[in-house]
Order: sequence, then structure tokens, then C-alpha cells
Amino acid sequence: MLDSPSARDYVAAMTDIAPLPPMENMADVRENVDRLDATLIALFAQRFECMDAAARIKQDRNIVRDEVRKAAVLAHVKQRAAEAGIPVPTMAAMWEMLVETSISYELQKWDQLREE
Repeated sequence: MLDSPSARDYVAAMTDIAPLPPMENMADVRENVDRLDATLIALFAQRFECMDAAARIKQDRNIVRDEVRKAAVLAHVKQRAAEAGIPVPTMAAMWEMLVETSISYELQKWDQLREE
């Protein structure tokens, strides 16, 4: 998984995320997990800001759901997960839920923007 040199190199190459510091005990592990969870929430908030923008930009509600784009996103996630050495089926399932949640959120935002 991510403890292999190639996986660590992948993360460093694909993101500007600093490598994890050494973890000598469970307190270190938990501190890193908590920090990463906070970072993930901040990143998801930015992703949902993108959905806000998409709802504003798209003029037709029928184009909010784009199955071709969804398939491309999921394929890309699977490829990146494989390259990172993390479980591809798990990441695919998580992203399926994320994409479907994003579509639902965008539809709600699209409707709200046009009600005003």
C-alpha cells in the first residue's frame, strides 16, 4: 500500500501534500489520521464549491447528470488508485457515492438558484 516507496513517490508526484512524518506509536498514528481527515473535509468542501459553480453555470437542468463525465471520473479514480497502490474497488465505490451525492447536491442547488 502507501508504505511502499513507489506509492509514496506517486503521492508526492501527484499532489503537493507533504509526506507523512515517522509514526512511532498510536498517538502519532491518530494525530496523522485526524489531520488527514480535516484535510479531506476541507477538500470536499472545495469540491462542493465546484458543484455550486456548476449549478450556476449550467443553464439546462437536464445536463446536470452527465453519465459520460461520470464514467470518465470513475475511470480516472480507478487508475490513480491503482497507481497509488490503494484498493481500487474500495476507491471506486467511495467515488461512486461521492459523484452521486455531488449530482444530487448540484440538482438541489440548480433548483434553488432558479427559484429566487
